[in-house]
Amino acid sequence: MNSSSCIYPELIALLRQHTNCVLATVVSTQGSTPQKAGCSALIGSSGLLAGTVGGGITELKVIQQSQLLLKTKQSALLSFELHGEIIKGSESICGGNMTILLDASPELHLPVFNQLKESLDRRQKGILQTLTDASDSGDIKIERHWVVDEDQNFDRRVKDIVTEMIYNAHAESIRTIYFDEKEVFTKGFALLERILPTPSLIIAGAGHIGQSLAKLGKFLGFAVTVWDDRTEYADQTLVPDADLVLTETFDKSLGKIPVQEDSYLVIVTRGHKSDAEVLKKFIGSNAAYIGMIGSKAKVAQMKTSFLENGWANPEQWSRIHSPVGLNIGAQTVEEIAISIVAELVKVRSEKNKCDE
Repeated sequence: MNSSSCIYPELIALLRQHTNCVLATVVSTQGSTPQKAGCSALIGSSGLLAGTVGGGITELKVIQQSQLLLKTKQSALLSFELHGEIIKGSESICGGNMTILLDASPELHLPVFNQLKESLDRRQKGILQTLTDASDSGDIKIERHWVVDEDQNFDRRVKDIVTEMIYNAHAESIRTIYFDEKEVFTKGFALLERILPTPSLIIAGAGHIGQSLAKLGKFLGFAVTVWDDRTEYADQTLVPDADLVLTETFDKSLGKIPVQEDSYLVIVTRGHKSDAEVLKKFIGSNAAYIGMIGSKAKVAQMKTSFLENGWANPEQWSRIHSPVGLNIGAQTVEEIAISIVAELVKVRSEKNKCDE
């Protein structure tokens, strides 16, 4: 999972505010269930604070049990059989089984969660290990580790699996490993979660379309960077949702930003010349998405120029989404921005399916 879909950044914020809460995590599912393993929720004395473990009666019971555990500070493992349960806000009827871990003292692992956040801020992926051990009295002991490479110390029982999850992008991103032969929870288990940095949306151009893209991109879970060499446009007040606003010349700012396989670049600058300048820099990158605004005539002319001058080869040019956005008949600035982010979501979803 990527950090935009995991609960840990919100958990860190709550713990730093000394908010007492329970971290509820789905660790195992069978059959038809509203959520899959790895989905989490934060529950406080007032109820659900963030996330979800599926809604409906199951989530209500999780909230009620969590509120009791806040008083005892004892963690627990709950199992649910969903016999025809209807999930709130959905027409789906679930009939599977779910096992949910309730960590009543997540504050004990704040140093580990801080390590996780520091790695994600550096755009470094890692594996969060949640190791449990059940005592004869039924108490659940929880241990956590954040692992970014195979040289770190971690439980020998999961070493090979963790190594595979770190280095094999196609390995499962969530694994539950049981510590007994019967695959039940009586002797503990390990929940392994591969957590990726938030996908980066880089917007070249802070005009009206760029401003709308920044707002929509942030709403859809991207880390947003906006660049424009016009100071009157590259203004945080115009793009308040942007995580980073750059206003120097291209070479001094945007040209130095690392573009990686989780980067999504949209080129909407003030003119053809600056569009071409940005595209020259990034067309050979391994970005997940490169889109450029422009008419079919402009795109055809630029393609010819790039290929004839050796600025790109046919394979590189074939990756460019231009004219940018899905064809939804967009006319207004807002509609054009929606068509572009719709294409971003489509590409991101396809990429996530390939990575899982």
